[in-house]
Amino acid sequence: EFGVLTDAAPVDLEKHCATIRAVIGKADLPQDLTGAIIAAHLELVKNRGAEIVCAVRSSATAEDLGEASFAGQHETFYYVDQDRLVTMIKHCWASLFSPEAVSYRTTQGIDHASVFMAVVVQEMIQSQVSGVTFSANPVTGHKDVIVTESSWGMGAAIVDGRVTPDHYVVEREGFRLRERRIAAKRYMVPASLEDTGGARLIEVPHSMRRAETLSQDQARMVAEWAVKAEDHFGGPQDVEWAMTDGCFYMLQSRPITVMGREDVTMDVEGQYVIFKSVVENFTEPLTPLTTDLWQSVFPPSLKMIRGWAYINFSYLRPLFPFKITDEEIVNLVYMSYGAQPPSFKVSFLKLPLFLGLFTLIYFSAGVLCARSRYMPDGFMDGYRDLAREVEEDPAYGPEETLDRLWTWSGFFDPIGNIVILVNIATALRYPIWRGLLNKFLRRWVPDLREDAEDLLCSGSKGVLSADMGRGIWALAKEAKRHEPVRKLLQKNKPDKVLDALKAEPEARDFLDQLDRFLAVHGHRAVREFELATPRWDENPTPVLGMVRNYMLVESDPGGHEKNMDQTRTDLMEEIRGRLVKKPLERALGLRWRMIRFMIERARYFTRNRENSRFYHIMAFQIVRKKILEIEAEFLNQGKLRCKGDIFYLNRQEIADMRDGRLGWLEVEDRIRERRIEHIRLSKIIPPKVIGIKIKEKPLKEAEVDADSIAGQGASPGEYEGHAHVILDPSIDIELRPGEILVAPYTDPAWTPLFLTAGAAVVEVGSYLSHAGTVAREFGMPCVVDVPECTKLIHTGVRVRVDGDRGLVRVIHGEEGGVS
Repeated sequence: EFGVLTDAAPVDLEKHCATIRAVIGKADLPQDLTGAIIAAHLELVKNRGAEIVCAVRSSATAEDLGEASFAGQHETFYYVDQDRLVTMIKHCWASLFSPEAVSYRTTQGIDHASVFMAVVVQEMIQSQVSGVTFSANPVTGHKDVIVTESSWGMGAAIVDGRVTPDHYVVEREGFRLRERRIAAKRYMVPASLEDTGGARLIEVPHSMRRAETLSQDQARMVAEWAVKAEDHFGGPQDVEWAMTDGCFYMLQSRPITVMGREDVTMDVEGQYVIFKSVVENFTEPLTPLTTDLWQSVFPPSLKMIRGWAYINFSYLRPLFPFKITDEEIVNLVYMSYGAQPPSFKVSFLKLPLFLGLFTLIYFSAGVLCARSRYMPDGFMDGYRDLAREVEEDPAYGPEETLDRLWTWSGFFDPIGNIVILVNIATALRYPIWRGLLNKFLRRWVPDLREDAEDLLCSGSKGVLSADMGRGIWALAKEAKRHEPVRKLLQKNKPDKVLDALKAEPEARDFLDQLDRFLAVHGHRAVREFELATPRWDENPTPVLGMVRNYMLVESDPGGHEKNMDQTRTDLMEEIRGRLVKKPLERALGLRWRMIRFMIERARYFTRNRENSRFYHIMAFQIVRKKILEIEAEFLNQGKLRCKGDIFYLNRQEIADMRDGRLGWLEVEDRIRERRIEHIRLSKIIPPKVIGIKIKEKPLKEAEVDADSIAGQGASPGEYEGHAHVILDPSIDIELRPGEILVAPYTDPAWTPLFLTAGAAVVEVGSYLSHAGTVAREFGMPCVVDVPECTKLIHTGVRVRVDGDRGLVRVIHGEEGGVS
């Protein structure tokens, strides 16, 4: 009687479906049918000489309806041998009555008694690499390229949205590889299961996550097969394939169903400019839960759109009392003007509104600005104690934790406990003091070296992100002191070395020093604004990889810093000598005191800005811990099935799940759809503006010539060397001394690489970004905002970085070049 299924409530539906599936699972098949199944299996595997496992796949009659799609509603079983074959076939039949399938049929108005289930048993290709290839670009509809996405293991992890795959674009004419983007592939469905009772989805070994799944030749071969499929079927094809031991298997080919994709911002009303100071710390969109929590603490002037942070343009205009165009405002906000903003004529019509806003801001933030003018080193250290208190208090959930540790709720706390406000207060004053220093230096001491301001404002002692790099250098020195430790770090992959070190008696001192390092810096991570990102104290593998990298360095990076300190001292003496030539100035020293004061202020606010970031990231670590506690609770209760799924829900959905108003059935499809959408958005460069017309400079116009790319100078000087493209420093960390770091973005987790790099080229960034700040601190050239540099410059290319002019030039006669 199927009527009870149609009318049942969700809780009762699960119970009725479970009863039906149990009956089917316990039923005995007729002997002749069982015999025929086993005989067919024996025929399949005979004389193969190797262990053959099968996939048992469902194929229901309703699945082929044009108006309904049952994808994912019925079961497929992998790794099935002869002993479990009949049992898995019955489970396949039983999945016709899974709650998901029954609920979907009810919604679509399909009679439960009208559907039947066939089962297909196929030999499993034990895929080392799998993927999908489109013989035309499914995003743009262009047919001049073939697009491939691939990942480790079986393709189910890609289909389910559990992994962001590698991305390859091959030109149809000549099959030249035009583009490749290697993703961080965290999960995989393995080719075989060592633990047959374990989960099908496993974590990819750390050393493989950023390794490319296809060579250039393999990417071309896959593209050629996709074109063959298109020629055969007479239209653009979506080809699923697998690869084992270099052998290619085409699994399925079907027409591409969707050509072209809508604009990610087409349904967004209003005018917005991307919040570059956040976006320059990572290039991928935030997960739905991180986005939701961020939006809960953002002021109305900021808005999360598709996982990216934007500034509401309507709040910006009154802040500029100048005669200024929309495009000029965008360039100012986007910080695409270099070290000093351009000057504009004052608009007297806008001035009253600006003065009113300025007065309001001054009286609301003046106390904080006054309190943070002169603070001793380490005045924010008390924030760690506050974070610990909140972590240990069960009354704080994720939202309450973020509110207490990161927003305005602690305004009357000791100043060390309101680090986000200190960050804002110092970030606003740093460029003011730099601008004043530049103005007076150029007036009083003309013809000074071009990088004088950068040199004078760097070298601040106590910058915690720089201390982090020095701490890893100290770990490398400790490792080299003990031969067994050195050998273990060099011989083992980073994700395996920790266990080996724990088993080595002589590694005790090193491990103790590592624990002390993590006690201070363990809350850091790559993409640390993203709550789904594991922190270093959860998994110190990235730290151990960087320690191994530093072991390649023979000279002490501290020597370079000492040289910079001496150069800075010499420059100060030169300025002082040129300022006190006149008797009155020699007696009073007013101009010299003013210059010294401005230098001290710029350094002080630089240090506070970087250090406040160090501490407020600690808030995200505590929020993440609170989320993981809830996730563990849901996993134990069966409300979630996979680690990481919680980050694809929002705050209200989590609350409803805790209260029993939502269960796995209600959220499964949402999670899967949001995972796939997040992967889609990760492949898109976020639009600089929404709803505002500006002239975007195309990449070709930005090129100075065929071998140069223009960006923005963030740290002065020139350097020539071999490029090393690094997409994720937690995995690809072997930057050899003197190589030029080419990166998509940087945040403080990248800092250790700056100690060994000769220069840096960064795709997203600004003069005030982390890359620029740290590069100036270490005295190395840096060019930021270089369009698509990680695609255009290949590892091994010899390039010259000109931090003064903001240019990156490929040197002829060397390997590679700009593609």
